[in-house]
Amino acid sequence: MTSKVMVHMNICDKVSTVTVTTNENDNYDVSVASSCANVKDYVEELKDLTLVDLTDKMNGRVLDRFRTVKMSANCAVPSGVLTAAWIEAGLIAKSRAREKGSNVIEFLQD
Repeated sequence: MTSKVMVHMNICDKVSTVTVTTNENDNYDVSVASSCANVKDYVEELKDLTLVDLTDKMNGRVLDRFRTVKMSANCAVPSGVLTAAWIEAGLIAKSRAREKGSNVIEFLQD
């Protein structure tokens, strides 16, 4: 199977398409189409992710990798990776994700 999300970082004018696939070990591999070199570097080592990597905030490789690469602290791509992976792992129903369409961070005026 394959699950995809698109992350729009309007602040830096970057769009990244994150794809998560189930591999032969029943774990998860991440790939990305992005014009951001930092995002490409971030996903480079996100292969053969386990459910622990997707759910354990303290020990999972998804967030650990985010801490070690040159990415802005406000980048939404790690959240996009987790969201696509959760959909692929069945932790978020694909039908629910399609029904809702997106999660949004909205900038508000004072």
